Amino acid sequence: MEEKKVSTLFEEMRDDVSNFITSTIELGKLEVYEKMSLGSSAITYGLIIAGVVLFAMLFIFLTLGLYLGELLQSSWAGFGIVSAFALFLVLIMLLVRKPFKKKVTNMVVHFLMENDDKDGKISSK
Repeated sequence: MEEKKVSTLFEEMRDDVSNFITSTIELGKLEVYEKMSLGSSAITYGLIIAGVVLFAMLFIFLTLGLYLGELLQSSWAGFGIVSAFALFLVLIMLLVRKPFKKKVTNMVVHFLMENDDKDGKISSK
């Protein structure tokens, strides 16, 4: 068996290191693509659900306004009560804004960390 020259060994090692670096970069890109696609699909699904809920709430409030207007025999009073209720809900949402933001942020981080755990990576919680 013929011994390889040192320069040949260094060239092979350089090629191997270059291939390793290229493969590592590609793997990183694929992981980013996977997380982006999972995140965008979750956001899209959430937006669709939010749109349907918003549409349903519109009709619920409209129906409630008409019903209360008929009970009180005054359309403006029925819709006024429904509007006051909607403003009350907005006020509550403004008061719980910070805890809500924190909860959503924690859910997103948990979602991203969950994928790392599935890949066998160690994550600190």
